[in-house]
Amino acid sequence: MNEQSEPEDQKAKSMLTSKDFWKKATTFFFARLSLLLMVGIYAVAGAFLFRLLEEHKEAKDCHEGRGAELANIVNLKSNLLTYIQYNISSVSTDNNKDNETVANTKIENWLTEFRDQVLEIRSTYRFSGQDCSTSSQWSFPRALLFVMTIFTTIGYGHIAPSTSEGQIVCICYATIGIPLFLMFLSRMSSVLGDMFRFLYSRVCCFFCYRRKIKKKEEQNKMARTEEETESNENKSKVQVIDDDEMKDEDEEEKVTVPLTITMIVFTLYIIIGALIFSNFEDWPVVAAGYFCFITLSTIGFGDYVPGQKEDDRNSTLKLIFGCIYLLIGMAILAMCFDLMQEVLFLIFNFCF
Repeated sequence: MNEQSEPEDQKAKSMLTSKDFWKKATTFFFARLSLLLMVGIYAVAGAFLFRLLEEHKEAKDCHEGRGAELANIVNLKSNLLTYIQYNISSVSTDNNKDNETVANTKIENWLTEFRDQVLEIRSTYRFSGQDCSTSSQWSFPRALLFVMTIFTTIGYGHIAPSTSEGQIVCICYATIGIPLFLMFLSRMSSVLGDMFRFLYSRVCCFFCYRRKIKKKEEQNKMARTEEETESNENKSKVQVIDDDEMKDEDEEEKVTVPLTITMIVFTLYIIIGALIFSNFEDWPVVAAGYFCFITLSTIGFGDYVPGQKEDDRNSTLKLIFGCIYLLIGMAILAMCFDLMQEVLFLIFNFCF
């Protein structure tokens, strides 16, 4: 057994010390890393760009909306005070005073008009009563989450560019960013798929792999025995057979991961995200899991969006974590879909 393992160890050492191996490994690593850096730089640059285009307009609309709302409040107060003082004053006669039914109707009409004006102001200026000096929908973390919802095609819809410049830039940004992200997702899913197949074959299928190794060692032992006893002509024939067998073995080493294992991996990632976001956002665990799935599957309803609490001091860190969870999760989801697709193709080919 030691004599049989020595040639294999020498091959492994020579492969690890060869320049071609390290050159290919370095090229492979930097190709994926450079693509990841491109996506990261593109997202950060987009966040700064949209913040530059939209933050000034948002602040201007916020101040105008607050001013219009305060003016309506002052007008309502004036009307109510004047009306009440007139009705209770001794100057007005009983004939000029309104009875309780008329008074309630007038006050209700004023309040209804005030409500409609407030709703119109908040819709026009996108003002929701926030502090204009400290609160901003276009802070860097929120802008970063916004640009990621663009090129990932999630599209929560919780914020959107309101300026003409921002809308034009959004079109151009998505046109470049979506293909870039799809290329990143394709490369990362293939890398993660290869890594997961390797781990599955070595860990989950450890005993199956050991059986293959023993079978291969027995075949090598038989081949060496035949080489020692047969003539040179027969040696060459055996060598050809061995080469063919090695090709067959290489083909057999391609592992197909079962659907159950793939679903377990994806479900665990959803559960981990649900527990984390439930703790971060005070959401129910089911709602947090629902958010994780809707986000990673790029459905993006927008009914749950992280980092929207104004009084949360850690909202920045939570938003950045959400962006990282989103990137990693979409790569894992793409890997799971690739692995599931392989199994479904095998089932389809076997049945039809």
